[in-house]
Amino acid sequence: MAVVVDRSFFLAMGKMRTVPHISSCDVAWFIVRYEETTDGRFRLFRDSVQFTTLEDSVEGLTAGVPVSLEIFEKRILAKLERLSSPSKITSN
Repeated sequence: MAVVVDRSFFLAMGKMRTVPHISSCDVAWFIVRYEETTDGRFRLFRDSVQFTTLEDSVEGLTAGVPVSLEIFEKRILAKLERLSSPSKITSN
């Protein structure tokens, strides 16, 4: 299974043990980051790849650091405001 998440989401998850090779994993976590270009657009970049077992992935997901509903909503609204600007997202 392949999962793509942004860096901040991955860092908010609990620690997960990794396995050294894709043949030993159940889940490949593709961590990406967004960078704003000089013209105000955003580009998507691959940050890293982590290979884990399903059990370790579940532990990482359930051990994450939750935020309050108020903080979550503020973050979503801030992202929506940024996305509604004339900037466009492109991929690498």
